[in-house]
Amino acid sequence: MNTLVAEQTLKLTRRFKAPRERVFAAFSSAEAIQQWFGCGPPHVIECSADFRVGGSYRTRSYNPETSTAISAVGVYREITPPSKIVYTWKWENDEDWADCESLVTFEFNVVGDETELHLTQTGFPSDDSCQKHTYGWTGCLEKLDAVLAGAPVPAFKACC
Repeated sequence: MNTLVAEQTLKLTRRFKAPRERVFAAFSSAEAIQQWFGCGPPHVIECSADFRVGGSYRTRSYNPETSTAISAVGVYREITPPSKIVYTWKWENDEDWADCESLVTFEFNVVGDETELHLTQTGFPSDDSCQKHTYGWTGCLEKLDAVLAGAPVPAFKACC
């Protein structure tokens, strides 16, 4: 389920056939994040995550179709294992994001023997950016589902 609401807020909900602790762990280290982050042709070439409140992360992705690399950076604001992660989000060296910092919240809820993930991101520089992030996060969550299931990671077409 995808929903865009007023003032460029992105909301996604996804259910995984995995325990909450396992889904939460997929967000808690650079090695785990690198397995599922990104969609389309870009792939992660660098990832760091100082997974603690006040710690920073950086994910650098390379797009072979455009021969460009871009980095997402931020700081962890809240970590409540295994139920919630909140961090800031910003694209480095992107003029649209020069005066903008987004906030990403992941909430992990137990539903029987599955986990329901609620993702909320606010603070986009434009509606277009919000739409692109909807596509991007949807692709990331598809890849995460495959990683958690031990299945091949799906490929996605570029959104932009």
